[in-house]
Amino acid sequence: MTIKKKKLFKKNIVILFVLVALLVLVTYLLNPKNQEDKQLSPASKTFYKTDSQGKDDYVLMKTGNINQLTIGAYQGCEIVSFYNALVYLDKTQGKTVTDWIEDLPYVGWGGDPNSGYAGNPWPADDEIPDGGFPTIWPAALMKFAQDNNIQVADLSGQSLDAIEQAVLSEHLVEMWVTIDFDSPDITYDEYYGYKVVVNTHEVILDGYNEATKEFHVTDPIKGKYWLAESTVASVYNETNQFAIEFLK
Repeated sequence: MTIKKKKLFKKNIVILFVLVALLVLVTYLLNPKNQEDKQLSPASKTFYKTDSQGKDDYVLMKTGNINQLTIGAYQGCEIVSFYNALVYLDKTQGKTVTDWIEDLPYVGWGGDPNSGYAGNPWPADDEIPDGGFPTIWPAALMKFAQDNNIQVADLSGQSLDAIEQAVLSEHLVEMWVTIDFDSPDITYDEYYGYKVVVNTHEVILDGYNEATKEFHVTDPIKGKYWLAESTVASVYNETNQFAIEFLK
């Protein structure tokens, strides 16, 4: 074999090796079993720091990021947030967010949100019937969770310090707040035992930074962001103080 042919042969071998390596890499990336949310456990989807005493003072958990408007669930913030929590817990059970919405217990327009979803999570604001208040409250959502083998605890009425400690313990918290954390628009103080907050909205608290006194929020409309603890506290304390904790 001539020197020229030897060089050409070596060059072809290198090219072949690169092509095989690329093929292996592409095959790996396209395999659904290797997608991050399917592969990682909750522990490996959590970033945390500890202080000098070994206590967690910064936690950030990687939850789902489904947007309720994108899927057309205009009134579905409670269950979309719930689903985003299940992504972190790896407990979606192979079901889509739409599947979970369809499986909710429904009590009809004007029904008791303590017993199930009152109304319909799909219509836009201008399609809600007069007097309709589409929502589901903690008692009903917790029962739905437990019926589906999702372990939760009621934090409603607990102090924000208790909620902070739950998050620092790497437990997600779903909280009933308001859209954009604006001032609550309360039309009734007594509706099946609680206030009607017209601009109600539900989010997941999936992180906390002790140094900056901020919660990390996964919002099914606005996405992911950090927000001052004082802002969260203001809205939480002026509404029904609804919150549930997801246990691992």
